[in-house]
Amino acid sequence: MFRLASALRELASRQSTVDQTLQAAVDLCLELIPGCEIADIMFLQGRRVTTPVCSHPRALSLGRAQEEAGGGPCLTAALEQQRVLTQDLREDGRWPGFAARAQDLGVVGVLSYQLFLNRSEGDRFGALNLYATWPDAFDEEAIGLGEVFAAQCAASLAAAIAHEGAHAALQSRDVIGQAKGILMERHQLTASAAFDHLTTVSQQTNIKVRDLAEELTNTGELPGWPHPDVQR
Repeated sequence: MFRLASALRELASRQSTVDQTLQAAVDLCLELIPGCEIADIMFLQGRRVTTPVCSHPRALSLGRAQEEAGGGPCLTAALEQQRVLTQDLREDGRWPGFAARAQDLGVVGVLSYQLFLNRSEGDRFGALNLYATWPDAFDEEAIGLGEVFAAQCAASLAAAIAHEGAHAALQSRDVIGQAKGILMERHQLTASAAFDHLTTVSQQTNIKVRDLAEELTNTGELPGWPHPDVQR
């Protein structure tokens, strides 16, 4: 618990953007939550799924799999329940379409927490999702720690919504997440490396990260690419 308290104090005290704070929180889930091997934040508008923050490119495929299947533990958490846990998708019959795809991706355990977003703006929902590659990975300690990180992510998003307005804040996270996903899948970067590269290009070109992200998602091109000095 000391490591958790220290990590949360560091997140709260450092001068970081909302996106950096969310990425750091998701990355810390892997370090501090027993059983967690992949973590992400999912947004849902209607049935369209976006993954603005994740620890591994596989999270993008897991989000798409739930969107295509029309259901999954993360969608259920975002839409219906404060917390959803499945210890073994091979034996859980609630989401058969997603379960088959998740197993193809090597995932059998999922722990998801609803994130409260401003639902007056287009019925937007969210979830913090933790994935495991073996059954019964999430014990009571993991569940309790997950709630702490979900609260941290919700607080960061609430601050962004209060500062930017709901539509702008969530739209910004969406488009930056899409841009990171493109870089991660195209160039085998980690989530942190993809965001660091967007930030570096932003500083070099004096273009806002959000505007760079929009350019990348709309055209497939990014100023400063294809020769970034990026650590994967």
